[in-house]
Amino acid sequence: MTLQTLKQKLHEAKNKIGLVGGSLNIQEYDEAKQNVAAYIAPEGWNIEITLRKGFDPLSDKRQKAFARKKSITNGLETLLTDVLYHECGHWELPLGTERGCPYDIYYHDKILEAVKEALPQDKKGHAQYVANAFEDVLVNARAKEFKGDFSGQVLFWDNEGLAVKTQGQKAYTPFYEAFVKLNMHTIGDNVDTALLKRHYTHDKSVDKAVEQVVRELALPKDITTSKQGTAPLFNKSSWPAMVSKFTKYLAPLLEQAPTERLSAFDNGTGNQGGEKGQSLSPAGNGIEQKMGTPEGTEEIAFGRYSGNERQSKNIASFEQLDSVYKKLARDIPVRVDSMTKTQSLPIATLTYRSFDEEKDDPAKIKASKLKITSEGLTFSYPDQPLVIDSKFKMQRKSFPDFKMVVLDSSGSMAEGIDGDEGSKTFIPWGGNSKYHYALLGFYGIENFLQKQGIAPYIRHGVSLFSDRTRYKESDFNGIDDVRKLALSPEFGNTYIDAKTLTEALRGRESFVLSLSDGEIGNWDSEREEFRKLAVNNYYGHIHLGGDSQFTRDLKSWKIPVFDVRSGKDLAYLMVDIAKKQYEQFTKI
Repeated sequence: MTLQTLKQKLHEAKNKIGLVGGSLNIQEYDEAKQNVAAYIAPEGWNIEITLRKGFDPLSDKRQKAFARKKSITNGLETLLTDVLYHECGHWELPLGTERGCPYDIYYHDKILEAVKEALPQDKKGHAQYVANAFEDVLVNARAKEFKGDFSGQVLFWDNEGLAVKTQGQKAYTPFYEAFVKLNMHTIGDNVDTALLKRHYTHDKSVDKAVEQVVRELALPKDITTSKQGTAPLFNKSSWPAMVSKFTKYLAPLLEQAPTERLSAFDNGTGNQGGEKGQSLSPAGNGIEQKMGTPEGTEEIAFGRYSGNERQSKNIASFEQLDSVYKKLARDIPVRVDSMTKTQSLPIATLTYRSFDEEKDDPAKIKASKLKITSEGLTFSYPDQPLVIDSKFKMQRKSFPDFKMVVLDSSGSMAEGIDGDEGSKTFIPWGGNSKYHYALLGFYGIENFLQKQGIAPYIRHGVSLFSDRTRYKESDFNGIDDVRKLALSPEFGNTYIDAKTLTEALRGRESFVLSLSDGEIGNWDSEREEFRKLAVNNYYGHIHLGGDSQFTRDLKSWKIPVFDVRSGKDLAYLMVDIAKKQYEQFTKI
C-alpha cells in the first residue's frame, strides 16, 4: 500500500468518527526516533503522523500469526486507524457524544490533581504519566466498544515491548505491564494476550496491583459483552476518586521508571530507542499541550470558579485568579469608539459634461475629451465621480501617560457591600466582597484601555493601602507584576502614605482613580500632601458607604466623588469613569 493510499484510508476513518475538516499528513523519515508518533491540534483537528521508513508492525512470526487470526491484511493501516480512534476517545468518540476521557482540559486538570495527591512525594514526577495511563484505560475501552476491534492498539503495545528489548530491557517495566494487563482485562482476548505475554514478567506484585484496580474501579471484563458497557466509566464526577484508587495501587510499581509510551500520541519517558526526546514531528493529543497556556489556564480556572470549587493545585493561585478576573471583566459592557475618521474619496469619473468657464476649475479639464455643443467645440469636464468612503486611523491626541488605581485593601474591604462577602472557596476574599468588585473594575479599566488601543502606549500602576502603602507600576509588557500586587491584599488597618503616591506620580500627567469604604486612620497627617497630588492630576474617587472626612475634603477641592451602593455598580462605574476620562483625549 502506498503512502498516498494509506492517507486516503485514514482520511475516511477520521471523517467517520467526526474529525471532519482537519488535515491529515503522514511523513516518513529514516532517522525518526520512534516507529510511529502522532500529534493532533484540536483547534482544527489537524493530524500529523510520523513514521520510521520501512516500519512494519507485522514483521516477525508471532505478529504474522496474530494478523492471520485477526484477519489483518495491512498491519500499518490497522495500527494507524486505531491511533485515530484512540485519540478521538480523549475528546469524544464519536464527536458529539461526550463519551471521552478526559473530555477537556478542565477534567484532565482534576484527574492530574488527584494523581498528585495520591502519589508519594518521591513518585510525583510520574504524575502526568499516571494520569495519562488512567485516561488511556478508559479511552481504549470506549474505542473497543465503539469499533468492535482494537487490534491496532495491541500491535502498538507489542512494538513498545520490542523497542525496549533493543536497549537491553528484557520485559515491560512493572507499571507498564500492569497498564497493559488492565487494558487486556477490558478489551483483550486470548489472541491479544498470546501476542503480548512475551513482554510480561508475571511478577506477583504486578498481578496483585492489577486485581486491586479491577476490583476497586469495577472494571468490566471484556467490554463488548458488558451489559452496561463503558457508561459507568464515563461518569466524569467520579474520575478523581477513581484515579486516586488507580494511583494508590499502582504507585509501588513506579520504583522502576516506565520507559514505554502509552500511545502514539505520548512523547513522554517511553519512546523508541529508550531515549528521552522528541520525534521529528512533536507527539501529543492536544490536551497536555494546552496545559500552561493562557487559554488552558482560563478554562480550568473559570470552570472551577463557576462550580464553586477550590483552586487547582496544578496552577499558581495568581494565574488562576488573574484568568478569572480577566474573563469576568470582559463581560462588563464597554462601547469602544473607533480611532478612525471617514473621508469621501473620488475613485473614477462616471460621466462628463461640457466645461463651464464661469464655475469650473480649469485644472480638472479632461484635455483628451472634447464635446460639441451648440456654441461649438469645448473641453469635457468630470461630472459624476465614483466615490467611496475611506476610513483612516487618526493619530491620538495627547492623553495622560500613566494610569494608576489606588485601592483600599483594609479589612473591611473583604466584607460584602450588603453584608454577605460571598463564597471564599475560589476567591480568597469572597466572591461578593467589596474588594472582589473593586478588582473587577480594575481589570475592566485595563480591558477598556486594551480595546481602545491605549494600553500599549501608557504605563500602568496600582497602589494598595492598608497597614502600609504598596505600589507597583510597569509598561504594558510587564503588567503581570501590577496585577500580582492587586491580587495580594493584606486586609489590615486603613492608613495611607501620600508621599509614596506623590513620588509615583511626580513629573507626569496621570489619571488616578481611588476607592475606599470609610475613614482613613492617618488622614490628618496625610491631608495636605494628598491634596497636592489630587488637584494636580486627573483624579476621581469612588466611595462605598457614608461620607467621611476624606470624601468631604475631596469634594471641597472640587475632586469628583462617586458614591455606590452595589458591587455591580462599583465595577461598571470604575470602567465608565476611565472611559469618560480618556474619551476627552481621543475624540476626533
